[in-house]
Amino acid sequence: MKLLDIQARCDRVPFFRHLGFSVTEVNDMQILAIMPFEQRHIGNPMLDTYHGGIIASFMEAIASLTVLGDLNSPPPKPVNLTVDYLRPGLPGTLNARASILRRGRRIASVETTAWLDDEGKPVAKGLFHFLLV
Repeated sequence: MKLLDIQARCDRVPFFRHLGFSVTEVNDMQILAIMPFEQRHIGNPMLDTYHGGIIASFMEAIASLTVLGDLNSPPPKPVNLTVDYLRPGLPGTLNARASILRRGRRIASVETTAWLDDEGKPVAKGLFHFLLV
């Protein structure tokens, strides 16, 4: 799918609109997206950091988009996910990359990484498995 098709799909999903992310790069094996920091993303008001659930949701959203068949296909169903939080999600634009590790006829595995300024210093890493319907 093309970048504009993916963004159009995101615009149709209310929770994706709530997260407020934009897809910036797309190819057959990976997607890159950005999510600007907003007040509604704060998990700890004392530290002013991203909520872990917001980070995981952002990563799951772009992971699911990487294995989407086409614009009108039903969304893949998450079967299992693991998210490892490695650093605090300080205020700033959160970047995330989702890369397909394996895509079979029924199951797909996607690896994700989220970071702020330096991809070499990830905020979180995730592994997502989807049932393809």
